[in-house]
Amino acid sequence: MSEGRSESRKRRSGRVKQRQDRFLEHLALSGNVSESARVAEMQRGSLYRWKEEDAAFSERWDYALEDAADALEAEARRRAVAGYDEPITYGGKVICDPETGVPLLRKRYSDGLMAFLLRAHRPSRFRDGEREARGGISINISRDDSQL
Repeated sequence: MSEGRSESRKRRSGRVKQRQDRFLEHLALSGNVSESARVAEMQRGSLYRWKEEDAAFSERWDYALEDAADALEAEARRRAVAGYDEPITYGGKVICDPETGVPLLRKRYSDGLMAFLLRAHRPSRFRDGEREARGGISINISRDDSQL
């Protein structure tokens, strides 16, 4: 009889581990606990309880959030440095090349993201206030970037 219970616990433990793994994998991609819980078919309350009670799970959770933040930072850097293509519009319509029908694009860069990354990685040189008052570096953010 106890063998049956032991086997049942092992199966349940295996299913829980699979769901935890699925949760953490999605958390590393999305950085969103609620979305990751839905993907893993888990209750947020259970996940937070395990985070409090299980040091190894808590550590994996923290690493997953770091991975998600690293991905965000990489995308911000790409948009700031390499730029992104934006379709050219006129009168609310996308302009296309008359010969190929392919939309015309212009390269855009995000000054707002660049300023943010500089302040994050070089706060002593790019922080607001004191340096700017002494004639330091000033970065202007265009109106397009104000929504970031």
